Order: sequence, then C-alpha cells, then structure tokens
Amino acid sequence: MVVKPGEHVHLAQLLQFMVLGEQLAHDCAKAQASLVREPGLKQFLAGQAKQEGRHALVFQWAIRWLAPRGPQSLVISHQMNQYRQLLMTALTRGDFPESLLAEQIILEGLGQAILRRLETGLLKRQAPFRKIRQILLQQEEAHHGFGLRTLKRMVDDGHTSTDYLAELAPAYLELAKALLYSAQDSFYFIQEDPHEYWKDFQRGLPVWLQEHPQDSRLAPNGPHAAR
Repeated sequence: MVVKPGEHVHLAQLLQFMVLGEQLAHDCAKAQASLVREPGLKQFLAGQAKQEGRHALVFQWAIRWLAPRGPQSLVISHQMNQYRQLLMTALTRGDFPESLLAEQIILEGLGQAILRRLETGLLKRQAPFRKIRQILLQQEEAHHGFGLRTLKRMVDDGHTSTDYLAELAPAYLELAKALLYSAQDSFYFIQEDPHEYWKDFQRGLPVWLQEHPQDSRLAPNGPHAAR
C-alpha cells in the first residue's frame, strides 16, 4: 500500500470512527428486528445486524494492520454517545419510523458517503482487499436503500408522516455533522475535505429532508476550525 508518512495513523483513526458507527448500527438493527412483525422486515434487519457486526470486525482488523500500536483517539465518543442515547430512546418507545430515520437514513447514509469517497483515495494508494471493501460498500448501500424504501412505504400507508420525521431530523443531523467534523484533522491530513463528504451525504437524503435547513454553525471553515 502506497501511503505518505503519517497517513497510516490517520487512516486508522477514520476507520476507528467507522467502527463506532458499525457497532451502533448493529445494536440498532438487532433492536429493530425485535420490534417488527413482518417476516421480510424481520429477516432483513436480523441479516443487517450480522453484517454490521462483521463490518466492525473488518475495520478493527484493518486498524491493527495500519497502526499496530493503535491510532490516537478521536474526539467523537461524546457525540456518538449522544447519538446512541437518542436512537436507543426511540427504540425503547417502539418508534420504528424514527429509528429508520436515525439509523438507515442518516447514519448509514453518512457511512456510505464516507466509504465511497475513501474508496477513491484507497485506490490511488493501491490499498489491498478491494473486493472486501466493495462488499462492505454494497451492503451499506443496501441498508440505506432499505431504509429509504421502508420509510416511504410507511409514509404512504399513513403510519408516519414527513412532517413528523422532519421535526425529529435536526437533532440527528446536527449530531451526524458534529461526528463527521470531529474527524476533520484526519480527513485534511490525507487531503480529503469533510465538506465534500457532507455534501455527498445530503444528496443521498430524501427530498423532503434535503429541503430542511441545516445548522450552519456546525460547518467549520477549515482544518483548524474550532470544535
């Protein structure tokens, strides 16, 4: 793998970021599977939980390969804990639509955007295990697509509404943006711009969610912006 001095550690830090997201996605999908009765939904979510668990293990293995001494910690645990608490509270209430919004739409959408852009950089660096990376990305895309389709069906069937979901979305979107920018130093070190990642993520959101105003205070202007 062709990398510049220091890039191994920063790539490992970004993968550490992904591990936390995959662990939360695993816990959420497992809980979601216990909420639904429709066999097709239950089967997909149970399968997703297993895949997310494997993704976390793959990223952990890659971290050990890139940085055997361990990557420096990212300042993301606080934001991730907040996101987890918000999502798990929704699951405890049995609010399946909110959990779809938070996990499959927002969290998976952000992970998908990150993996897509990182893949371009990994190809330039002649990174190994391309087939495994492609499988992971395809599965993330499938999870996101499942969320989009399922939530649209629930809206069409009157089980929830875009107005209700739009009221819930800002809290998750603000935390998602804070999570992304908490890793900005590592992104900039490997010559990646987190602003472009956020734009890619937004383009993958449903139209009714794209139109929701974003909090501009959470968009730093450069690699040394205050967090």
